[in-house]
Amino acid sequence: MSKIVKENKAKILFALDMAKGAAPLGYISKHSGIENPCELLQQLEKDGLVRRLPSGLCSLSLMPLFELTSKAKKLMQQAIDHQLQQSIDALV
Repeated sequence: MSKIVKENKAKILFALDMAKGAAPLGYISKHSGIENPCELLQQLEKDGLVRRLPSGLCSLSLMPLFELTSKAKKLMQQAIDHQLQQSIDALV
C-alpha cells in the first residue's frame, strides 16, 4: 500500500472521529479533503475499521452513513496514548 493511500485512510479515520458519530459521504469528503472517498471507505470497511450503517438509516442528503468501529476507536486511542507517552518520556 502506498504512503499516500495510508495517509488518505488516516484522514478519513480522523474525519469520522471528528464527527463523533455516523457521517455521510459529504461530511467525510469535506473534512478529510478527499474528493471521492468511496474506494478508501470500502477498503476501511474490509479492514474492519469503518462500518456502513444499514440503508434504512440515511442522512438527510440520502447518502449512506459511515462510522468508526470499536476496533478503529481502540487503535486510535492506543496511538494517542503511545504518542503522549513518547512526549512525556522526552520531557523527563
